[in-house]
Amino acid sequence: MIVDVSVPLHGGIPHWPGQQGFERHVDRSTDDGDRVTLSTLRFGAHTGTHVDAPVHFLAGGPGVESLDLEACVGPGFVADLTSVDGAISADDLEQVAIPDGTTRLLAKTRNSGWSSDDSFREDFVAYDGSAAQWCVQRGMRLVGIDYLSIEPFGSGDIGNPTHKTLLGAGVVILEGLDLAGVESGAWEVIALPIRVSGGDGAPARVLLRR
Repeated sequence: MIVDVSVPLHGGIPHWPGQQGFERHVDRSTDDGDRVTLSTLRFGAHTGTHVDAPVHFLAGGPGVESLDLEACVGPGFVADLTSVDGAISADDLEQVAIPDGTTRLLAKTRNSGWSSDDSFREDFVAYDGSAAQWCVQRGMRLVGIDYLSIEPFGSGDIGNPTHKTLLGAGVVILEGLDLAGVESGAWEVIALPIRVSGGDGAPARVLLRR
C-alpha cells in the first residue's frame, strides 16, 4: 500500500505570512484552441509539503542539492501525537513508544488536513527545543511535521532552537505533511525534494509505503 502524504498545491493553500503563496498562471490552453497547454508557477520555497536545508537557518550551510538522500528514503515511524495541544516536548515523544533504532520520525498531530484551511493558523502543533534535542540524541536522520514549520509560531523570538538543533546535526526537516487517515506505526518513507542548487528549501513529493 502506498499513501501520498504531500498536499496538493492550489491557489488557496495557506502559506507562511509574508511569503509568496502558490500561483498558477495558464499561458496557453488547448481549451482555448492553442496547440499546447502551458503554465507558469510562482510560489515560495517553503510552500506546501517541502524540506528545509541547513542554509535556511545556518550561515554558510549547504543547500537542498546537498541533502543526504539516504536520509530521505527508508524505514520510518509515524507517531500519533494528536493528543498534544501546543508544542511537542521530549516527554511527549517518550510517551509515544517510538521503537529503538527509528531514524525517520513523522509527527501526526491535530494539524493534519491543514491544506483545506481558509487561512494560516498560528496555533499549530510543532516540536519544541527539547523534542529536537531528543531526536538528535537518538540518531534521527529525518524529522517531519504536518504543518508549515517544524517549530512553534514565534520561535524566532527565542532563536529558532528546533530548526538550528536539527539542521546543525544534519537532520533533514520535512514540513507541510498531511497525515490525516494515516495509521501510526512503521512505514517506509520516500521524501524526495526538487534539486534546487543552493536552495534554502524545496517542494517534495512524500510517500509512505507498507
